[in-house]
Amino acid sequence: MKRTILIDCDPGIDDAIAIMMALAAPELEVVGITTVGGNVGAEATTRNALALATLAGRRVPVARGRDAALVAETKRAESVHGLDGLGGARLPAPAYAEEKAPAWEFIRDMAARYPGQLEIAAIGPLSNIAMALSAYPETRSRIKGIHLMGGSIAYGNATPAAEFNILADPHAAAAVFQSGVPITMLGLDVTNRASLSARGLEDLRTVGGRVLTPCCSMLDHYLAAYRTFGRDSLALHDPLVIAWLLDPALVTLEPYYVAVETDGQYATGKTVVDIHSVAKRPPNALVGVELDPDGFVALMTRLLRSYDAPGAPGPLQGLE
Repeated sequence: MKRTILIDCDPGIDDAIAIMMALAAPELEVVGITTVGGNVGAEATTRNALALATLAGRRVPVARGRDAALVAETKRAESVHGLDGLGGARLPAPAYAEEKAPAWEFIRDMAARYPGQLEIAAIGPLSNIAMALSAYPETRSRIKGIHLMGGSIAYGNATPAAEFNILADPHAAAAVFQSGVPITMLGLDVTNRASLSARGLEDLRTVGGRVLTPCCSMLDHYLAAYRTFGRDSLALHDPLVIAWLLDPALVTLEPYYVAVETDGQYATGKTVVDIHSVAKRPPNALVGVELDPDGFVALMTRLLRSYDAPGAPGPLQGLE
């Protein structure tokens, strides 16, 4: 049976790769994409989601969500993803318009349409999801699980303590972790190992293809940003969520209690993972601790290459 998923995201280069993987996977039924301000503002993330679905040849509903954090100062990551969010890569113009309903209402409606089936791949700040769960409490029992890229056990990438998606809206993240909805957390402990070397990127470029070529253009920009951090490889954080949905054996998970620091002097946005059960509280998340990196890269490559398989759909006709 297919897994019914909704992707909540802030595309973003690694979000873009995740979306293209999900839309290529026959095992996943993507019933919608909701967008949020994060890597870039919500206007850009929404246009990017529409353009990516157009590139994939899929008319997937896209609903725009919050542009700003619920309480905290709004954060952006244009220095990593570019002003447009996709490193200036050329994509087709969107072939259709966004949904009229805002993201949090769309999440509510999809949860009601697929009760007990809907899984949310949350690969951006958690603002939309927190709003949906707060405004429509009945939604909590209807969502099968929230599988998020965010946080870490030990360290951050936006501050020494905090990962970007959690730091971008720590109050929303805290609310989601306390919601009672089953959560899978794939944080930096595993997503930093979902890496692609400069040589690996060149190998993908050599393969080429209708989707791989613009993806490699995005990843060139992404790698350039990582080189400013002293790395000659890039971490494909968000795509790991989609890969795990398709092959859970890729990631080893452990049940832990996770809280989010919302008001720390040095650690705002940190996911506090109680690995030794010091707080004596029951686990509220399954947390990724180990990864099969070669299996991840192989799966990602297979999905992106599948757009050039005989019979695969071409891009939709853009509106512009």
